[in-house]
Amino acid sequence: MKYLLALLITTTMNTTPLSFDFGTSCNTCDDWFVVLDGVMGGLSTGSIEQTSESIIFRGSVSLENNGGFASLRTPYQSYDLSSYTTVTVRYKSIGQDFGLTLNKYKRFWRPNYKINLPITEGEWKTVTYNLSDFGTYRLGEPLEGHPGKEDLADIIRLGLISNTKAATDFEIEVDKIVFE
Repeated sequence: MKYLLALLITTTMNTTPLSFDFGTSCNTCDDWFVVLDGVMGGLSTGSIEQTSESIIFRGSVSLENNGGFASLRTPYQSYDLSSYTTVTVRYKSIGQDFGLTLNKYKRFWRPNYKINLPITEGEWKTVTYNLSDFGTYRLGEPLEGHPGKEDLADIIRLGLISNTKAATDFEIEVDKIVFE
């Protein structure tokens, strides 16, 4: 009986994809905002542009004055990702690898989960990753472990962050991010 109840709950969970389609039809895409290393004294720059098909994040990462990152983030809110197993991202980029981040804490020094989006040299690329393959990081440094279902239930912010600690110009254009 317990098995049947667990099966019923599992099969009736919300399996509607969580989608950020950054074209003009995206209601929540205007909420994404830039956070740069200037919050800690760095000198990196970045800006976003919304097009009818995508969002473009461009700028320059500087290592001066203890800098080294540029990011694009959602506001804090509940993103229960526990019923999803994969994320698909359609993007193109130059200058920097980027990481897709999942945060469950507001404090920046607490661990988060991240997967790499490699440079595409300006060509569109679609990648799909298992959420269980995200690594655990603290301040950009890898730790042991991967997110479990209970961790994925507690995600409060999504983001994109420069993932190559190098002084370079960058541009990443994202068409969509879909959790399924």
